[in-house]
Amino acid sequence: MKLLLAFLFSTNLFATDLNLGCVTEIPTTSLIAQTKDGVVEFNLIHHNGVKYMPIHNGVITPYDLETLSTRADILADLGDNLVFTMPASACQVDGVLFNCFGAQPAQNIGGHQVSIWAAYSSTYDDVSLIGIFPFVTTNLAIEVDGKSYYLPMRYNQAECFKDFKKSKLLKSITLTQNKR
Repeated sequence: MKLLLAFLFSTNLFATDLNLGCVTEIPTTSLIAQTKDGVVEFNLIHHNGVKYMPIHNGVITPYDLETLSTRADILADLGDNLVFTMPASACQVDGVLFNCFGAQPAQNIGGHQVSIWAAYSSTYDDVSLIGIFPFVTTNLAIEVDGKSYYLPMRYNQAECFKDFKKSKLLKSITLTQNKR
């Protein structure tokens, strides 16, 4: 325990305001995390509806197909715009990296009891012979009717913005959708 506390205090991570928006170039799924009055609001928006929401990150085998189908059905019930909150004191932030942990009270969404228990991001470089491509992966860990689910998304690092303004995103998406 002492070693863990020493590690946490020796890193650059600290509780602070989280104000991050990760949005793909053509909006597909966006994650917006904003702090207001000591509470972080996580807003996950599936711009093209739940049929196109990410539900898994990693290798998929034929054995996984039934589980993924069930997961997709349950997560689709939650809708295309999810909002969860956590106390800012439960979060550590360093640039585009954040870790927020702590089970929150359940809310009824689409007939399911849903609560968030973690939100976090990581970064990595995808290295190939043609270059190095930096990515940010975000994940919301939620509990739906007593079972844990993860809502992952991968963004090019250039698609994640600190000091993000949610109203600016929503205005630009509306303009783009009206041009179609």
